[in-house]
Amino acid sequence: MEKTGLEDFYFFSFLKEEELIRLKEISVKKYFNKDEILFYKGDEAKYLHLLIKGIAKLYTYDHKDNEVIIHNLMAPSLIAEIVNYEEMRFPANCSFETKAEVLLIDYEKFKKEFLLKPEISIFFIKSLTKKIKALESFINYNISSNSLEKIAKFLFDNESILINLKQVKIAQILNITPETFSRKLAKLKKEKIIQNEKGYIKILDHLKLKSLINN
Repeated sequence: MEKTGLEDFYFFSFLKEEELIRLKEISVKKYFNKDEILFYKGDEAKYLHLLIKGIAKLYTYDHKDNEVIIHNLMAPSLIAEIVNYEEMRFPANCSFETKAEVLLIDYEKFKKEFLLKPEISIFFIKSLTKKIKALESFINYNISSNSLEKIAKFLFDNESILINLKQVKIAQILNITPETFSRKLAKLKKEKIIQNEKGYIKILDHLKLKSLINN
């Protein structure tokens, strides 16, 4: 862990300078490598976690011990803040898809000094709304019987992180077999909707890709 600078708190830019200084005093910054663990399911939430660089994933395991991705988070983003707010234990594991930097904010002090501020309340509501939308997408991906639609929706909604996700990882996130995923990608590539190089995907035709999604 290392000390933070005010530049690390751009996510809280709506706060006054003296408030940012105090937030800095109750925080530390930690660096993580790819696949390193931030917390495990059942851990106590002592810190409010703010992802400032990198991509994190929240995941659990099904009854066959297969990994199930719940949500991929791209910086800047709070990680599982509902756990802090509800004062519960983490319901899932969290690790990193890339190298990452996380601010660990002492939650007890944050709650006493910041949580009741109106601007912080609005900030939490907006962040939680994003999580709800992500959960809705997760459910839709997994009840859809159309694998091409699932793939198209994921690519369209997550274009900004495709450069960091290999094809095998996306197939895993969508619970699609690698063989099926490869066939569907070949179809998209043949129609010049995407291109894939060295295992990474780039969208070429956003309109055609969106047309495959059943809204």
